[in-house]
Amino acid sequence: MEARRNTRKIAVQAVFQFFFSKEDVNKILEEFCNYRIKEFKNYKKKYDTCFLKKVVVGVHQNERKITKIIECNLSENWLIDRVDLTMKAIISLAIYELMSYEKIPLQVIINEYVSIANQYLDKSNTGFINGILDNIAKNIRKS
Repeated sequence: MEARRNTRKIAVQAVFQFFFSKEDVNKILEEFCNYRIKEFKNYKKKYDTCFLKKVVVGVHQNERKITKIIECNLSENWLIDRVDLTMKAIISLAIYELMSYEKIPLQVIINEYVSIANQYLDKSNTGFINGILDNIAKNIRKS
């Protein structure tokens, strides 16, 4: 569980970097796996690099679908371009997990990503993420 939690936080950073730079996702993953995770391992943190690769590549491969899901859950006055890239990375990863990891309870996924959001964002943005993920999760997992 600790490895997954640590990996999700690193995944948010990798997806943010991808959204920001539009650099090749494999280059970003190589950098994270070969340098950043090794650097963090000096602090005795555990990571699941296989899970990292799956979720980051999954967001990349499903970016259009995920963006559409986010857009459909924003209020009328909000455009996807107004969503902060950190928020978009967090929401995108959560959506990918909700779609692809049905054995993980939706509340676990939501709680994990809201917890990560608390580390990067203020309370109003964290509340926004919690609300949008709750709404999206109900729609994704109802089928």
